[in-house]
Amino acid sequence: MNLLILSGSAFPGSHTHAVARVIESLVEQPEHTVTHVDLREYDVPVFGQGKTDDVETLKRLAEKADAIIIGTPNYHTSFSGLLKNALDHLSMDEFEMKPVGLYCNSGGMRNSDPLTQLRMVMRGLHAMVLPIQVCTCDADFERTDEGRVLTNDELTGRLGVMIDGLVRQSHAETVSI
Repeated sequence: MNLLILSGSAFPGSHTHAVARVIESLVEQPEHTVTHVDLREYDVPVFGQGKTDDVETLKRLAEKADAIIIGTPNYHTSFSGLLKNALDHLSMDEFEMKPVGLYCNSGGMRNSDPLTQLRMVMRGLHAMVLPIQVCTCDADFERTDEGRVLTNDELTGRLGVMIDGLVRQSHAETVSI
């Protein structure tokens, strides 16, 4: 499986990025490959204002991926504008019948509202969003010299279940009606 992780936080060392690192560590390699796109490092103009090499790279990575995991911080009970803008540059060509996993981080308490909204966006792109999702909060992490580290073993286990689901779905044959 060729897995693409899209991290939608605008901040370096974010909780969203820390979860992406855990996902990378859980994917069995070299059997599967992982590409992590930290969107804050990409030059993605506001949709409709032109395209850049980074937009073309993002489209190519999404198209080649067998499965995609999308992570976002909770910004005012929604997903980040950075992520929304990047998704606006993508289309059904990259997502049609592709398995997608979702995760988010909220500050004080878990909140799945951003993922509910992302599910609607993914439905519009004809993606197959897994029913399992992961919601973290700041208390699930410790700060170390290397940055934030997810310390909640239950959530790490849920991430493993999500990855297993993506592997199964990416190998499943889709049927056209």
